[in-house]
Parts: sequence; structure tokens; C-alpha cells
Amino acid sequence: MSLAQLLAKHMTKTVLTTGGFSQKTMSHLKLLEAQPGTVKFLMTVEKGDCNLYGTMHGGLGASLVDLCSSVAILSKCKRWGVSTDMQISYMKAAPLGKDITIVGQCDRAGKTLAFSSCLIYNEKGDLLVKGQHTKFMGTPLVDLGEEVD
Repeated sequence: MSLAQLLAKHMTKTVLTTGGFSQKTMSHLKLLEAQPGTVKFLMTVEKGDCNLYGTMHGGLGASLVDLCSSVAILSKCKRWGVSTDMQISYMKAAPLGKDITIVGQCDRAGKTLAFSSCLIYNEKGDLLVKGQHTKFMGTPLVDLGEEVD
């Protein structure tokens, strides 16, 4: 397993076991691939993810941008961070029951700031959501502990 995959799985496990706001979102995601600076997840839009129109709620789209771009940053620079800025554009709806693919990318990671992007696609490859995310990277390196062989 590559270091990027290990880091992505570590963040997934951490979010799922510590609870909090991102736990529900992370529990829906299936990690498809991870390379340094890039991650790809798959998710099916469920009823609890939808707005009154039966499509994925915009708040979930923003959470996906936050979470998946954060995993991409972690896979590249091996540090946690906190959000300073996010910009989201909603292009097309994701209906109930449909699969979506979420691709997070670390565009640049410096000493204190990391810049990332996230794209969400439907099954046909149409762009649904486009996001940009900036994080302050003041948190120490991730300790993988026993997970590293």
C-alpha cells in the first residue's frame, strides 16, 4: 500500500472513529484510489442526503469538497489543517439513488497554507460541483503509529 493510500485510509478511520460533523459524510464514501496529492471517492446519494427536490443537498456538496480536498492535502503533505476559505459552484443536481465520484486534488502545499480543489461528477461524467479550498497547515505531522509496517 502506498503512503498516500495509507494516509487517506488513516484519515478515513480517524474521522469514523472520533465522530463529529464529518463522520456521517465519511461513512458514505468508498475510497477508489489515492496518490500523493490526489484522491478519488465513490458515493451513492441517499434519501438523508437530499433536499426537498430529491437531489443532493448543497450543504453535503460543500462537506464533500471540504473532506475530500482535505484528504488530498493530507496525502501530499502529511499534515492536518483548518479551513480558511472555501468556494463552491453547483453546476448540476445529483438525484437520489445515483452514484457520484468525488476527486480531491492538492494544488499546492506551502509551509503554512495549502490550496486544493475538488470536482464531483455523476455517472455520465458530467461535472456537478466544483470547489476550491484553502487550509492553514499549522498542525503537526500525522502520526500513523502502528499502521506503518
